[in-house]
Amino acid sequence: MENRTPNYIVGTAGHIDHGKSTLIEALTGTDPDRLPEEKARGMTIDLGFAQLELADPNAPEKVFNLGIIDVPGHADFVKNMVAGVGSIDLALFVVAADDGWMPQSEEHLQILSYLGVRSAVVALTKADTVDDIEFSAATVAEALEGSAFAGAPIIPVCAIIGDGLDALRAALATALRETPPPTDIGKPRLSVDRVFSPQGVGTVVTGSVTGGHFAKGQKITLQPQGVEAGVRGIQSHNSDAGTAAPGTRAALNLPDIGIRKGKAREGVRRGDVVTAGGGESARRIHVLLERGSRDSTGGRPIEHAARVRLHHGSANIAARVLFFENRELGIGESAIAELRLDRPAYTFAGDRFVLRDWSKRFTLSGGTVLDPLPPARSYRRPEQFAFLQQRAAGDPAAGVYLDSLLARERAILADGILAQSQFSAPEIEAAIAACDLVATDGWLLERPWWNDISEVAGRRIQTIHEKHPERPGLDLSELRSFMKKRLPDPKLFDALVEGLAAEGYVRSGTIIRAAAHAPQLPPELRAAGDKIRKALDANPLEPPSPKELAKSTAETTALKFLLETGEAIQLDEKAILLSTHYATATTAVQAHIRNHGPSTAADLRGALGTTRRILIPLLEHLDRQGVTVRQGDLRALTKKKHP
Repeated sequence: MENRTPNYIVGTAGHIDHGKSTLIEALTGTDPDRLPEEKARGMTIDLGFAQLELADPNAPEKVFNLGIIDVPGHADFVKNMVAGVGSIDLALFVVAADDGWMPQSEEHLQILSYLGVRSAVVALTKADTVDDIEFSAATVAEALEGSAFAGAPIIPVCAIIGDGLDALRAALATALRETPPPTDIGKPRLSVDRVFSPQGVGTVVTGSVTGGHFAKGQKITLQPQGVEAGVRGIQSHNSDAGTAAPGTRAALNLPDIGIRKGKAREGVRRGDVVTAGGGESARRIHVLLERGSRDSTGGRPIEHAARVRLHHGSANIAARVLFFENRELGIGESAIAELRLDRPAYTFAGDRFVLRDWSKRFTLSGGTVLDPLPPARSYRRPEQFAFLQQRAAGDPAAGVYLDSLLARERAILADGILAQSQFSAPEIEAAIAACDLVATDGWLLERPWWNDISEVAGRRIQTIHEKHPERPGLDLSELRSFMKKRLPDPKLFDALVEGLAAEGYVRSGTIIRAAAHAPQLPPELRAAGDKIRKALDANPLEPPSPKELAKSTAETTALKFLLETGEAIQLDEKAILLSTHYATATTAVQAHIRNHGPSTAADLRGALGTTRRILIPLLEHLDRQGVTVRQGDLRALTKKKHP
């Protein structure tokens, strides 16, 4: 059933003293200025919040549930402004008709554009103070040209007397009708913008919910600390709630976590992230930086290794920009970079952010997180650069991000793939299904690469067959060592062997060989092999000792071949029989015991016509093979059937 009460976050934007807070109070009945200092100075310093239920004029039964964030307009408090607009769905630009477009109007526009906000309504406040309101509206429309908000509706209002408020509500409803609702990807996050501790309640954090639902009693993780806690209670828009949905303002009661103050390392503060999922925080993130054509820095480039301030969610983190190429970033340009942070940040691939200069005077650029957890020492490595370029050049889709990951890693664990990204499980599953992959033992493998790896292993086995035809195959330990540097994870070796076994290779114990391989002595050893066979065959149950059989290197190699291929069997260090004679002797022992009952070694020696040098090792070998069992001085047959 269609949700008749969709949730959205609306954030104000605009220059100081253009009437943002007054307008919000007129629309909602709530004064968003909550600090005594704000009341005293008549100026918004920090974020303010209000709630509005807005009926859709085209469908009165449909109501938009809006969480409204009021931001400060003074240049000194832009950091607070950015902390409030990181997850808004619609911007409410507030421009005073008498002042027109001002410096903070422009910087707020740049910030919202960099954060990917694409929907806006302009409230042209103080409309009663000008004679030519059409001219004022035209100047604002001109200022918006070339931006993401070009063509946004401009509604003249006078908040104090209420003129234009109904038209503004209608314009907001129309814009929201065309704005995609916040998505639920099953990965809830709340970037903390306020922390307080009511008497007897414990710590409460507030923020805008994105990516999924929080529920009362749910276990959460506070990032970047990685601390786990439980949600005792939830309020959404000043009412107790069992859950908090994407697109809502929420207050979460986290009694197990204290408030972080000063330089303390424990507790929660603005900029931390409450999440119900896993993942890690990092002090290095790889990003695509983009500078628009609108600029308030006077054209100053972002230099390599420049100190900047990263604004992500509600966090404000000191950082250094390191480009992958020797360059600087000018107006209208983009570049791949590493941000080295003074403290860890919890980000998702696909997140947008803003960079401001170190002196807090200018907005420099925006950007997108391409890799929230880059591999160690990957800065400027060609394979990482190619990975980032692939993500930067493609659409922000799960398939593009999965393809780039496979191109870099070749093999990835299926569990948790793209978990720290802005893609839902169904999107990721669809991307996996669309890729040409080999799925084995919990791994996803890029098929062309895996085919190449398997071919390399197969060629190695064939090479051993060609160079050492006398060997039954290649020892798996040798193959493992050979493939070690070619496999990104040692655990993939078993999957490799399984794949080879399905492609015409045979594993036998610790040996692997091509199915068609039949061990044979090379020409230079065949004479030695024939000599040993003849010696073992001359007196089947009284053969020469191994030392007598192998007196040269060639004879030693030939004897080893006969043993490895099973043509000969070594009973102990002093006795070797041809396998045909071993089989004959085994049959004779079984027949004697079957006819005469359990027998002594002397009885069996007489039956076979051999000496103790051969008989005792033979009987002990038969014991080990489960053919016979020793009962004191006697040998009996085991209960298992033998031919």
